[in-house]
Amino acid sequence: MGKCLDFKSCGFDNRDGARFCSHCGIPIKGTLLQGRYQIESLVGKDRGTVTFQATDQHARQPVTVRALIPKDTSAREREDFLQDAELAVSLSSHVNDPGSIRVIDYGQDGPVAFMVKTGAAPNPELPPISTLSRLVNRISSDLFPQTPVPVSTRDEEATQLRIAVPGARESAVKTGQPIANRQTPIPEAHDWLSEGNLAYEQGVYGQALAAYEMASQQQTASVEAWSGKGATLLHLGRAEEALQAYNHAISLSPHDPELWTSRASVLHDLQRYDEEMYCYDQALTFDPNYVYAWSGRGMALAEQGYAEEALVAFDRALLLDPQQSTIWQAMGDTLYSLHRYDESLIAIDRAFALDDSQPALWDTKGNILRRLKQSDKALVLHERAVELDPNNATIWFDKANDLRDLRLYRESLADYDQALALDPTLAGAWYNRGNVLAALRNYEDALDSYDHALQYDDGLISAWYNQGSLLHELHRHQEALAAFDRALSLDVHYIAAWNNKGLSLFALGRLDEALAALDQATSFAPEEPDAWYNKAVVLEKLGRTSEAVTCQDWASSLDQQVRQQEEEQK
Repeated sequence: MGKCLDFKSCGFDNRDGARFCSHCGIPIKGTLLQGRYQIESLVGKDRGTVTFQATDQHARQPVTVRALIPKDTSAREREDFLQDAELAVSLSSHVNDPGSIRVIDYGQDGPVAFMVKTGAAPNPELPPISTLSRLVNRISSDLFPQTPVPVSTRDEEATQLRIAVPGARESAVKTGQPIANRQTPIPEAHDWLSEGNLAYEQGVYGQALAAYEMASQQQTASVEAWSGKGATLLHLGRAEEALQAYNHAISLSPHDPELWTSRASVLHDLQRYDEEMYCYDQALTFDPNYVYAWSGRGMALAEQGYAEEALVAFDRALLLDPQQSTIWQAMGDTLYSLHRYDESLIAIDRAFALDDSQPALWDTKGNILRRLKQSDKALVLHERAVELDPNNATIWFDKANDLRDLRLYRESLADYDQALALDPTLAGAWYNRGNVLAALRNYEDALDSYDHALQYDDGLISAWYNQGSLLHELHRHQEALAAFDRALSLDVHYIAAWNNKGLSLFALGRLDEALAALDQATSFAPEEPDAWYNKAVVLEKLGRTSEAVTCQDWASSLDQQVRQQEEEQK
């Protein structure tokens, strides 16, 4: 694994062969920027930039590389940085004092904009590095590079590489000079596989796909070309074609667990879950200690609702590699779904110890603490999550829930509104916003929020119930009945909905129907005193006094039992 050089702020474990950190974007140790500057170590970090010790492989001398951190800088900042770097190179070309710091190069490779500095004059014993080679390096990342033309090798003219330079033949035509006869060199075979790998790492998937296709035509038995093609097609949303590519790769190397695991990812996108699980089984047959097959299997099981089986898979993965923050997080999420909050907190804390820069970890830990009735501590964590990812609607929603539990209703409304500004389809935010407005007795606005919630999720049963209860409070009993009926169509055992439906029917004077609804409530929950009290009122209204008294007495005895239990718990 290629661990990020920024151990303190990132430290992300990247996959083998990665050139740049998948989390923060800075180059990994050993990366060759523009095929020339090999990154050795991180020596400094300051306000969106990092500084590396590197080696100029062409000049065979140490250099310093200063680069912008991709995840912390905008496209405009990168453009300004490169313009400043170009000016610095131009100025440095006139600096020849021994020991002076000179900016000798700049450019962009993948997500990284960088400049190169050296503190010593070029070694006169070494042959000069042709500026032509620098030009070739700059354009070699294009999928179909043009043939470079000769340019001046004088240091003073280095910045001229960024404009068109006439070739020898064109110059000869203009000057009238004879053209020397030259022997045409034998062209070298193009390395399409390396071209594809580079484009893939840079996220230029269209170019990567074209290169991998050329590579697979040149070398039909190249497993890496076919697997690279599969991974690229998956990124491009062409899952069926990706599956065909991985099928061919597996036909070439049928015992490769990585290929089977990658094929499983494609099948997951295609929602062919049984085949996905078969792929994980195959991968583990060929390598029982393949961590990513265990973790992938666990995540697939968790998504399919097999939480206990998922935990077993996560356990196996973490026994093999306990330094995988993502797997600890997945285990924590799964335990959370099982309401095993104390265990979930332990798993999330393990993930935190490995990588505390992920906003999802702060968010999940906050949710656990809220479930453990520690909303004040949860709020602190969600505030940090918002700082790390201010455009995440779910995190704003979770922060609003903390404020709601702390009865800071006005503040929670502001955060629900922020969540909905980012994602107006977030049904849970509309629903909880309605609950807060109802607590503030702003019933009409609460009803409007419930309407929005049900527009995006008409299966939100509690929204139907709460809508019905507010309509009942507003004496809009016929509308309330419709809402309660929708709730009961989703859950026929919803005791509170039967009870409140009975109240609305009673208010409309439909006493026999009210009694039938309350009969349902008491049959499903005979220990619920409210339904018995309400049933007594309806029976009294119907003139069935003795039955009413019996229900009243039973409700009183239930109330007394509840009070005794509360006293015992104290």
